[in-house]
Amino acid sequence: SAAFVRLRPGGRLKPQFGAAPRLSVHLAIRADPGARMSVGSQTVAWKTGEAIVFDDTFIRQEWHAGVRGERYVLQATFCHPCEESQRHLYTGRVSCPPPPQPVAGGAL
Repeated sequence: SAAFVRLRPGGRLKPQFGAAPRLSVHLAIRADPGARMSVGSQTVAWKTGEAIVFDDTFIRQEWHAGVRGERYVLQATFCHPCEESQRHLYTGRVSCPPPPQPVAGGAL
């Protein structure tokens, strides 16, 4: 899926996260000073023309602490290459941790 998102100065988006293992990419079409995003424990400043890729299962929030200008971002989500159903498509191109192995008693 994909969407354009605008954030005005003083604006804040509620914390959110994805429900399934997937990656998100946010491409800053326009980012005036003060526009920020936190993903997990990391905070980044938006820069026009730069993309940020992150694991969508981490909590993220976005805000614009600037006094003028707006932030426009193209957001897209796609399958995480380490998801079990996707691994075969990326063999040899992506390094993923081994899948969890069952332990005694059949539990993970």
